[in-house]
Amino acid sequence: MLIKKQITFLLNDELLTIETPPVLVALDYLRKNKHLTGTKEGCKEGDCGACTVMVGELISGEVKYKPVTSCLLPMGELHGKHLVSIEGLNMNQPSPVQTAMVDCGGTQCGYCTPGFVVAMTAGLMDEEIPLNKKGADYAISGNLCRCTGYRSIKEAGIQAIDHLAPKLKNKPRIPTLCDIGALPNSFQNVSEKLAKIPPLQDSTLPDTPSLPFVAGGTDLLVQRGEELADDSPSLINNTPIAPIVEKGEYLVVDARTSFEDFANDPLIQKAVPDILSYNDLIASWPIRNRATLGGNICNASPIADMTSLLLALEAELEIESPETNRLLPLKNFFIGYKQLAKEGHEQISNIHLPKPKTNTFINWEKVSKRKILDIATINSAAKIVIGNEAINEVHLSIGGVAATPLYLTKTSQSLAGKTLSTETVLEAVDLAQSEFNPISDVRGSAQYKRLLSRQLLIAHFTKLFPETISEEAINASL
Repeated sequence: MLIKKQITFLLNDELLTIETPPVLVALDYLRKNKHLTGTKEGCKEGDCGACTVMVGELISGEVKYKPVTSCLLPMGELHGKHLVSIEGLNMNQPSPVQTAMVDCGGTQCGYCTPGFVVAMTAGLMDEEIPLNKKGADYAISGNLCRCTGYRSIKEAGIQAIDHLAPKLKNKPRIPTLCDIGALPNSFQNVSEKLAKIPPLQDSTLPDTPSLPFVAGGTDLLVQRGEELADDSPSLINNTPIAPIVEKGEYLVVDARTSFEDFANDPLIQKAVPDILSYNDLIASWPIRNRATLGGNICNASPIADMTSLLLALEAELEIESPETNRLLPLKNFFIGYKQLAKEGHEQISNIHLPKPKTNTFINWEKVSKRKILDIATINSAAKIVIGNEAINEVHLSIGGVAATPLYLTKTSQSLAGKTLSTETVLEAVDLAQSEFNPISDVRGSAQYKRLLSRQLLIAHFTKLFPETISEEAINASL
């Protein structure tokens, strides 16, 4: 039996209360139910950005908007939120973004154009994104075009920013964009409309253990989207996501935290200074707005990028059910390929990260066929603590060489107390090779993966300690 739930949300400038299957994706609802066909169906896997929409959420009295791919957005998660399709950005006259796309010839077949316009507009609305070329590129990182070669689209982004930046300087962006005719005036009173919608009362835990949890859906809805559309899984993002907090010697992170929110949190940036640059290599802006830490862990991919980093950071998982609550080191969570040390009815509620000690150095590396926005062939992370001219402790992880994301226990333990030197690093790299046995697959041969893993492990030391560990000396010794 198809189960439906009642939700109330704002679609563009229309307040709606509907009965909907919880995992019906917003793309299908917009096109088939509302006949808003400006949102295009492309890959339906979150890769192409043709279906990009914005979701606004009321946070501390202010509506925050994020671009997401509607093909991976469950309707059941939209209660109390503002869903904005391309039609919701249209006015009596073209917006500065739409005008720029016309002026610069940023469209040919036009299929991808609505997604680009939504993404560019979202970039202008976000106070954290700079009004420059870097910000323009950031905004469209999740959109593909098969026709233009991107130059004209990028030029359109710069034209729109050049036109609007002086008017937005030192002013709140959304109200100002409305005032100058760059956004519909309906955006002005969205917070008041959303504030009147009562919250859902549903529990975050499912009634039946066999039903899966859906958080960001960037893996599960790709793998089983059509199957789940007729089911009623537990949408665990329906309750507010807790902020990252310090608790004693740990940082406590809600497992539903998105990649984007994780990387932009001040506590995480203090602990992992290069986290933003890592994020750029992992996924596009719309996907980072949906992908969650807990989802990345529970998907149990051997090459999960964020999981690799969390392993080296000594993450501990807080796993709960209606009856129990327990802590488990992440390195003990993976017991086989796609096999986890948890029961079906258990949920990862929080991730505990030890706050870095003095003289802690962290690095993350990845090799993929494309430099960015691609699945890893190999990834690796390191956390190294130095003291008294020696290595106090090391935590190394590597992905893509075993059935699970791998914490290198023997290699990490072997480095404790050693002098930081080229010889020490080479010995550790040799030992690491004995801790895994890669197989050949579509991303590379076993021999190639061994070579990559060696190079990435070496890269941790040459990048973090260039004055002590010389890349030239390492290469000469190999």
